[in-house]
Amino acid sequence: MAMEVHGIEEDFPFWTPGGQAPFDTWLCERNGRASSLRWAVEIEREAEATGTPAIDLFFALLDQFRAQREQSAR
Repeated sequence: MAMEVHGIEEDFPFWTPGGQAPFDTWLCERNGRASSLRWAVEIEREAEATGTPAIDLFFALLDQFRAQREQSAR
């Protein structure tokens, strides 16, 4: 929040003031559905449905997200 107040830009994929964060958008596209819920809730739901610890699923998804962003940047 302090960075926003001072007009400092940062590439932060988990929160975008006034809009959908890049990670949210990516997760919706990955899941093939739109959601009004934020990424954390979607990950918790998927983790529960698959019997996977949510923290493990989060880091697996984060790795996928970063890899796709890096590949797209090339």
